[in-house]
Amino acid sequence: MILEIDAGNTRIKWRCLNPGTAAMAAEGVVSGVKELIIAVGENHRVEFARLCSVRAGPDVEEIRQWIAAAWGLELQIAEVSRSCGGVSNHYVDPGKLGVDRWLAMLAARQISTEPCVIVDSGTALTIDVLDRNGEHRGGFILPGLNLMRKSLQENTGIRVAEGQEELTLEPGHSTEAAVFNGTLTALIATIETVINSITEAGQPTLLLTGGGADLLAAYMSLPKTEVVAGLVLDGLAIACPYSPEGFDPANG
Repeated sequence: MILEIDAGNTRIKWRCLNPGTAAMAAEGVVSGVKELIIAVGENHRVEFARLCSVRAGPDVEEIRQWIAAAWGLELQIAEVSRSCGGVSNHYVDPGKLGVDRWLAMLAARQISTEPCVIVDSGTALTIDVLDRNGEHRGGFILPGLNLMRKSLQENTGIRVAEGQEELTLEPGHSTEAAVFNGTLTALIATIETVINSITEAGQPTLLLTGGGADLLAAYMSLPKTEVVAGLVLDGLAIACPYSPEGFDPANG
């Protein structure tokens, strides 16, 4: 099996793929490395492992040591480059671009060769723009919905209760509704502003991923909108292509 790991700020997503067909054999979401080790266990015959991580070094090292001890493998860790998979990175310092954003763009390029806006909704909300030539036209980083709401509660006298009624993009008639609807409206408006700023001919494709993707999709009115849950992991396969070299069956 191929083990893929996406270690985000608050969650770790993983999945196992059949190396011959790329069919998914197992997947899961956990909060930490120890939970990841338990979830994957030793029942999967892993012959290749690749990682995307925005976490600090100790978590990456723990994953690396686990992969080596369990299957005798060298963990392949995705890195940002100047170009890959038909995508060109125009950051002043290419290595400063978040690896999760980079991988999402690599995967997006395989989905659409038209202008594309990629939104990853997690702890932070990131927006990246690709033109039809695969050139990265820059991006935005905002607090995600939960972080926006948490910031309001921590820095003002506003308090909101859980169990908010259905969200809308209309003015709220309670503090909870005003906060929940306001933060959602802010993100939707930002995404739509970015899309409307694209001057290339044709309607750009909007790709949504991350934990808040389904919520955002429900309030987007753009015809070419798609939720791709595994976009970062799909890009990981492009940045770190499968190679069976070095696999020791005795450790599998």
